Amino acid sequence: MVKLRRIEGSAAALSQRIGDPQNAQRFTVNLSADVGTELREIAMANRISESSIVEIALRQLFRRVSAPALGAFLRERGACLRRRS
Repeated sequence: MVKLRRIEGSAAALSQRIGDPQNAQRFTVNLSADVGTELREIAMANRISESSIVEIALRQLFRRVSAPALGAFLRERGACLRRRS
């Protein structure tokens, strides 16, 4: 059993917001093939949606790392704008 640390409310409150169609926004992202494959494998093995995995992972990341620190970390590793011209 996985133990989750409580941050800003209960895990039940968080789970009620995950995937709620009334609170959802659609994002289209490009992922490398290896990350996409791993995401799909985790989703299939655990019978959960890819979008739930991404949302929960991002929520955890945003709670643990400040926006300036995250921005610096990402830029140091080659993150950039990926807009079509």
